[in-house]
Amino acid sequence: MSIRVDLSEDILSQIKVILDKNIKDIFLHTRLKGSRRVENWQDFLTKESIPEIDDDSHTTNMINFSSLNISQKMQPIIQKYFKDKVVRPTGFFHYPDTGYMGWHTNSNNACKRLYITYTEEAGKSFFRYLKDDKVITDYDDKGFTARMFDVAAQKPYFWHCVGSETDRLSFGFSIK
Repeated sequence: MSIRVDLSEDILSQIKVILDKNIKDIFLHTRLKGSRRVENWQDFLTKESIPEIDDDSHTTNMINFSSLNISQKMQPIIQKYFKDKVVRPTGFFHYPDTGYMGWHTNSNNACKRLYITYTEEAGKSFFRYLKDDKVITDYDDKGFTARMFDVAAQKPYFWHCVGSETDRLSFGFSIK
């Protein structure tokens, strides 16, 4: 199962235009919200740290910038890609150096998920997931990386987490 998806150059170039116009505001917003360093951030992303139950109470070191309304500009672009589906923004996040989102399933909102990430440095941030009881770590490319996966409402859940040693922007969408 590959969770990577190739989005067209047209879609990525439209997203890049929006990002270029808003990136200063994103970083200003996250500085004002108080990004922080977490020395033991990787401890929250090991297989041993997967919770016994799915209660969606995972730990994080990231800042939500959904309030900047960038999602309203990106959503129509993604909607064109999924003409016969309903596309909704699910979260726009900045992960600073030592940023992370602990293991979780999103099982309270079952659907297909699309995440587009942006980073200036390849191999310094990742999406990690559990497949056949094995931990798979998929490192982000420089620039844009797109991933899509199914979120189940019941077992077997899709356990996943995120980690970063650099600034990583994540743009999430539900597809129903």
